[in-house]
Amino acid sequence: MEIYLIIGVILYVSIVLDIIQTTLSMQGGGWLTSRFSHLFWKLFLAVSGRNGKSKILAHAGYILLISIVLTWVVFLWASLVLILYSHPGAIVDSTTKIPATFGQISYYSGYTLSTLGMGDYIASADIWRMITSLYSFTGLILLTMSVTYFIPVLSAVIDQRKLGISLSTLGSSPQEILIRSWNGENFDSLINKVDGISDSLIKYSQQHRAYPVIHFFHNNKEESTIILQLARLYEALLIISEKVKTEIRPENKHIYPLEVAYDNYFEVITEVTHIGPDQSAPTVSKTDKLIEKELVSQFHKEAKSSEKVSRNRKIFKALIRQDGWDWSQVDIKSS
Repeated sequence: MEIYLIIGVILYVSIVLDIIQTTLSMQGGGWLTSRFSHLFWKLFLAVSGRNGKSKILAHAGYILLISIVLTWVVFLWASLVLILYSHPGAIVDSTTKIPATFGQISYYSGYTLSTLGMGDYIASADIWRMITSLYSFTGLILLTMSVTYFIPVLSAVIDQRKLGISLSTLGSSPQEILIRSWNGENFDSLINKVDGISDSLIKYSQQHRAYPVIHFFHNNKEESTIILQLARLYEALLIISEKVKTEIRPENKHIYPLEVAYDNYFEVITEVTHIGPDQSAPTVSKTDKLIEKELVSQFHKEAKSSEKVSRNRKIFKALIRQDGWDWSQVDIKSS
């Protein structure tokens, strides 16, 4: 029976630490929550046929959020059952004083964790009363922390949707972003938005670090889904820095804040999702329309991207696939 006690204690400590790290640390989900979330998403992705437009994926986020809390409850419940079951007679019938069976201990553990305190069964000794009190407090704290966790998560999801919609107004392909921002003389229409976009992207990245579960709140609308919009803007920045004619190219200092914001994004997103670069590099974004408008030279040479840029593009490709989309959708109007 001692093995039940050991397993129960380990389970309790593990779940409590997972809850604390997930809800309070602001450094990502706990060990259990992170792995459960990724397995959960893989299941939904498989069921959807890896189709980013599937409505099934649109429901994954809130179902996952509820499932995480239920998982905490189930494991805490199981840990108390194991601890109490490890000592015969730890819980007895409040009237007859007959030791409770496994089923009755499970019932007692459930209403203890829910803080209902039915009174049908009672702890037979002080140590078991203390454990019962500990779990009652744990149940109360779990309920409180779950509610306080839900609110900022849902707020972060709203910010994520807002950023996706905001970026969608720039254009539906890297080329279109640059064409829309070109006023005949410069790209000021885009440059003037750099600071605002940078701030929003940094905020989005840090929300990802604090609440990794928002990564699984999927937008099934291709034109405004956040991952495609971020990839389109990143590709547009690469075209500006590598292909746009030198005489009309914005100075690097004007787009530097956005480069820093993207660096922070890649650092956080790889840490949170545990995803690495795709094995193959994505196709180079088209520039035919930019050449027509003489923003890019017809005879420009494809510059070899730096190792960092190459890695970032591969990460984007992997993230896009993980979200049920395809790289061709980054260049939607040019594909």
